[in-house]
Amino acid sequence: MKQITLTISSRDYTITLDDDFAKSFEQDCQNLMGGRQFIEPKELLEAFVEKCYENYTTLKAIKNAANDIDDILKRE
Repeated sequence: MKQITLTISSRDYTITLDDDFAKSFEQDCQNLMGGRQFIEPKELLEAFVEKCYENYTTLKAIKNAANDIDDILKRE
């Protein structure tokens, strides 16, 4: 487990994440924050919406692929 501290509107928040996920989370944060040490609530909300949309499109693609596989298997 790894602890990460985020500064949002001049307030620190420490979260504990699984080591593998922490690496991915840190990379996403670095991309979002562009080397800065803090983030504003509006930027955080925009990032959250973007990640939710990415999740939505990924799940949609997975469902479509599963349906395609199911259709192929039914034909056989």
